[in-house]
This record gives sequence, structure tokens and C-alpha cells, in this order.
Amino acid sequence: MLDKPWMHEPGAQRTDTGHVSIAAEAARFTQGAPSYDVLVVADEGGGWGDSLAWRTTDPRPIVGTQGLVPTIWSPIHEQWGATQLQRRFRAQAGRRMTPLDHAAWLAVRAVGEGAVRAGTTDPAGIAAFLRSRAFELAGFKGARLSFRDWDGQLRQPVLLAAPRALVSVSPQPGFQHRYSELDTLGTDRPETQCRAL
Repeated sequence: MLDKPWMHEPGAQRTDTGHVSIAAEAARFTQGAPSYDVLVVADEGGGWGDSLAWRTTDPRPIVGTQGLVPTIWSPIHEQWGATQLQRRFRAQAGRRMTPLDHAAWLAVRAVGEGAVRAGTTDPAGIAAFLRSRAFELAGFKGARLSFRDWDGQLRQPVLLAAPRALVSVSPQPGFQHRYSELDTLGTDRPETQCRAL
């Protein structure tokens, strides 16, 4: 793996004829690099990462903050009834649902479902039910979501999305687990020291 910082500052490099071409900069940046399967981009500010696709010396997939992005939710996700959720959110909020919006929606829905199905409003009782094997949550992601009893983490599929297409949903077919295939994602019980209080 080669780690190479990008030093290009958008808007800072100007010539008498206009902007320095980011296409030329991207090609120069990746020229002579060792062979690679994927270019991982970390551009949280969104200043230049979107411009790298199709402009590297070798045509390779781009992942990270741009290109293919692993995420809990994407505005382009439409499978398993997600289209209906997306439309309802847009009608109420006037915008597309983001991963943060989906996480907040899941949190509220989980507490509500836990209270109704456990038959209590006691926070300790709800929390215990949320971590039990009886609790399942529909998250419009093709799998029943649940909480891990040992660390409280929500088990859920991870979407791999491009700006205008859902590319894949993990876990990938073929990964098996004795309790939940979603435990193949992240750190499993035998591998962690983390324990919920």
C-alpha cells in the first residue's frame, strides 16, 4: 500500500489562462505509482475528491469519501421498500434522506418498537428487550436488524454506493455465522473486549 498525500489546493493554482486542470494533476499524481487495485480517497471537505474519477493514470475504482462509499444509507437506495421511506422523508423534510437522518430514524423506531413489544415504558426494560434475541427491526435494508447483546452495536447491512447507483450490500453472499450473518461485519464477540454496561 502506498500512502501519498494530495497537495493540490482547488482555486489556489491559477494561471493567466485559468485554472490548472485537475485532470492533469490527477494523472501526474498517480503516474509512476506501483500497481494498485483501488484508489482510496480521504477528502472530507469535498474540495477535490469528486474530480478524481476517470482521471487517474490507471483506470481503477475510487473508494472512500468519494467514488464508492460504504455507508449505512444512501439517497439512491431503493430496494426492500426503501423507495417508500425515501419518498415519505422527502415529502416531510423537503430533501433527500442522509445517513444521519436514517440513523436518527432507526434510533427512534427502535425505542418505539422496543417499548411497544416489551409492553413497558421503563428505560431499563426497553434496553433489555432491545438486546434480546426476540427484538428485530425492519430498516429497509434487506435484513432484520438487531442489537448485539455484548456491546449494544446495531447489526445492519452496509451499503456500497456510488453517487448515482447502489453497487452492493454487505455482508456478501456466502458469509455465514452461527447466529447472524451481520456479525460477519465488524468485530465479533470473541474478538472484542468491549462489553456494554
